[in-house]
Amino acid sequence: MYEISDQERQSGRISPDTLESIVRDVQRRGYAVVKNVVSLETCAFLNESILEDVARIRVPGRVTQHEINTGRGHLQLGIRRNAPYVKQELLANPLVECVVAGVLGHGAWLGFYSGNINCPGSTCQPLHFDRPFSWKSPVDASRDGESWPPPTTTLSCSVALQDITEANGATEIYPGTHRETEVAQWSSNRIGDRPDLIKKWAPSLRMEIPAGGVCFRDPRMWHRGVPNTANKARAMIAVTYHAGRCKHWRGLYLRDLDPEVVKRCESDPALRVMDDGRLADGRLLFQSDTRGVFDRAPNPYGIYRNVRFIEEPERVNHFLDAHSVGGARVVRGDISPDED
Repeated sequence: MYEISDQERQSGRISPDTLESIVRDVQRRGYAVVKNVVSLETCAFLNESILEDVARIRVPGRVTQHEINTGRGHLQLGIRRNAPYVKQELLANPLVECVVAGVLGHGAWLGFYSGNINCPGSTCQPLHFDRPFSWKSPVDASRDGESWPPPTTTLSCSVALQDITEANGATEIYPGTHRETEVAQWSSNRIGDRPDLIKKWAPSLRMEIPAGGVCFRDPRMWHRGVPNTANKARAMIAVTYHAGRCKHWRGLYLRDLDPEVVKRCESDPALRVMDDGRLADGRLLFQSDTRGVFDRAPNPYGIYRNVRFIEEPERVNHFLDAHSVGGARVVRGDISPDED
């Protein structure tokens, strides 16, 4: 586990030796935990707001679609997209962006912002990975000058708003599995009934993170949510970045894109390739009162923050479409977890 020094915090720059070690851990083990990245004051403030939102969602008789798909008690909960809940420490933090640039290179862009909530009494999720391989074979990788196994094109930054421990459901992880090429051509992201593969990469560990810490994680590493045996919901925020050459909104590298599509994406960085192949606005939605969080923050690492601001009377409903393009929904009227 790494710890940010006072000097690094003041300069907004992680020392070259420490950065090299963090990047190496992500590349080899699939993750690295760094302490003291976000202030405890910010963590407590956001944690309170998330628990309020959890109470609005966790009503008797309601099970979210994410729970149905993955496991009871595990919520994919959108994070509030208006002031004062949007914080530079999470979305324009030079210490985070330093690591992002170290792993993904110059021009990486913000692609996802949401919450992973583990509620008391939760069950186990299926063992899975979040992102597929961008290159499917050694031949594909070599054509682009990449090694095999190939590097990641996305990086997940899991921010702990409280101490995340085994007791409150720290995620189970299988270090090194981001290099398991057997799954490169799978159509599913679930490991399923493959005890041979699971045994190959055992034993698993738990992704424990102290409050204010960040786990930088290759999303291809296998993991699963496990039961929270504490008496309170455990909140973790997920901030995901994609490599600059990736034009797909999910951070996939598409090597056979039409040159005209590439040209349009490069001339307008808001454009991304959608799942159906069309081009559309791939920016994340935030209320306009958060503009200063992004515009005033220094950006020494060339990160594209990829945001679109919504003006009143339209509002950003963070409860809806957390997994969709934009990560939220534009509405008129009340912000509610219930769809119209």
